Amino acid sequence: MIMGMYTAVFLLALARLAMCSTRQHQQHHHQQQQQGVELGLVSAYHHPIHTHQSPLDPDGVLTVYWTPDFVKEEVVFEIHARTKGWIGFGFSLDGGMRGSDMVTAWVKDGRLFLQDRYGIDEGTPLLDDHPDWRPLYAQENDTHTVLVVARDINTCDPHDYVLTNDSVRMIYAWGEEDPTGPAPPYHGPRRGNRYALVLLPFHRQVLPTEAQVWTVKQKVTLPHTQDTFYWCHIEKIPKWETKHHYIGFDMIYGKNSRENLHHSVAFECHSNDGSDPGSVLEKHLDVPGYECYTPNMPSEFYLCERFLINWAIGSEGELLPERVGYPLGDLHGGATYIMFQTHYDNRRLERDVTVEWGMNIYYTDKLREIDASNMGLGHALLFSLTVPPRTPHWLVSGHCPSECTAATIPPDGINVFTVFIHGHYLARAIRLRHFRKGVELPPLAEDKHYAADFQQSRRLTKEVKILPGDHLTVECDYDSTGRAKGTFTGWKAEDEMCQAFINYYPRVDLALCRSSPHPRLLQDTFGLGSFQEDLNLDGFEFDPEVGAGQRYQEVMNSLPWDTMDKTTLNTKVLQGDQVIKCQYNYGIKMKLDTNVTRYPRATPFVPPSDLACAALNLHHVQGASDRASAAPLLVLVLVALTVVLHDL
Repeated sequence: MIMGMYTAVFLLALARLAMCSTRQHQQHHHQQQQQGVELGLVSAYHHPIHTHQSPLDPDGVLTVYWTPDFVKEEVVFEIHARTKGWIGFGFSLDGGMRGSDMVTAWVKDGRLFLQDRYGIDEGTPLLDDHPDWRPLYAQENDTHTVLVVARDINTCDPHDYVLTNDSVRMIYAWGEEDPTGPAPPYHGPRRGNRYALVLLPFHRQVLPTEAQVWTVKQKVTLPHTQDTFYWCHIEKIPKWETKHHYIGFDMIYGKNSRENLHHSVAFECHSNDGSDPGSVLEKHLDVPGYECYTPNMPSEFYLCERFLINWAIGSEGELLPERVGYPLGDLHGGATYIMFQTHYDNRRLERDVTVEWGMNIYYTDKLREIDASNMGLGHALLFSLTVPPRTPHWLVSGHCPSECTAATIPPDGINVFTVFIHGHYLARAIRLRHFRKGVELPPLAEDKHYAADFQQSRRLTKEVKILPGDHLTVECDYDSTGRAKGTFTGWKAEDEMCQAFINYYPRVDLALCRSSPHPRLLQDTFGLGSFQEDLNLDGFEFDPEVGAGQRYQEVMNSLPWDTMDKTTLNTKVLQGDQVIKCQYNYGIKMKLDTNVTRYPRATPFVPPSDLACAALNLHHVQGASDRASAAPLLVLVLVALTVVLHDL
């Protein structure tokens, strides 16, 4: 059985090798990229309904549609451009030319000119001798140019970007006229970039016809004395006699919202004893709101803890899968009262800045098959999330331990279909790791190129089952090279967080499953004095007293970080005990046999290596000459693979 599986993997690698060789044999090389190809040779493409779409520029000149195909291991891109000149499209980690991978194309005299290019600096991108963008269709009319190309997910070309589930910036440019030379001229201001998740299933489908809309709006004038401002207000769902499901949302961007709105989270409000929360929340419906987590915020707002909607900068809204919905209304397993916690930024401390925004919340009385919910994971919102200054690599973790999942998840488990990861501007990578019975499974989500300005929920390609006793860990990689002082947990965009939120079904009673390093561990690692006796690890404590009347952040910033072995310190914090924070709702803490956790002992997950690229590189080194033999080889490999899979 095991040998058969390895044989299948090996033969799949050989199949990819043969496919790559066949494609390279069929591709145009350097000279042919310059001469173009007749349109008649690329006009047989049948336009599908693409799974993804994104306008690229603010004025709507360029729009890209695309569809990943995991069987062919390729992505088809269809680009519509309002120009009769040239267009450019590709990928970059930071939006710049260095390290970019792109295609430039134009239609002229009945021929398509298609060029594979890569950037090494801010100059004209270089022509790739191994073109990997395959033309499928091209057309030009009096106003527009349309280009359809296919690109392998992994071309095995060192000059190409490997398409993954990570955040990437789609770069674009265009010209008003066709190039007069062998390459497009400088684009000037007609360029830009836009974040995307290329391979993950699209977070949006067509809005169901039965969907109804509940619109929430907010208008807030920001204080000029605060660069970060959190505003909380209560909304009440429409009054229905029967059960309804929440199925998605869209943002409405009003005055100053794109410049000053950082995130808005909707929380379900539930009483601690099962009583009607309306008895204390109804009176706040006529109040515009209160500054969050200050003495002015009513204590009953702390009843609102279970996540319902997560929107952050860069998100485009979402729709839930067709089978699931969140119940609405206290009588139907959901919540009647919703608290919106909204984060505004006013970094220049400007006066008279009023921000207007809204949210279209979609619901239906055509009930979905399953009730779903949302759970918060990661590092608790506590002071212990500390990133030292001038540190290029610092890792923070937060655990949802097996004790919590064993106590709340049913025997058949829960099914995760969407993950939302969240950090601020020092975060460079975030991953949600999954452990079960001494073995680490593939991560539920991972972004090696996380960007705080692009926080889109991630629909999983395949639902992941969490069983009772599973252990989940959120890890965040930080880079504080540019900061002279330490960075801590807090509400500001300049502070940090390390969180993940999972959308799952069936709904269980667990709202939060997080942890934070034990105070004793921090004392021992950093040589701190004793923390204050009334230290509350169940609330939001960002700067407690430590030692003789000092504050935690002050003490940590006074440490001689430049002379300390930060790698050893980081390892000690990561491997030490963490305090568990598993809660049904605010103030309703789970009763467990232990209140500490740490990384489980487990065989680590090792991502499978790309055997096809390794084989293809060897193929190139050995200088195989007869590329045309790849097609017969592919047939033989697929026949052998069929036999092996039949034996499995």
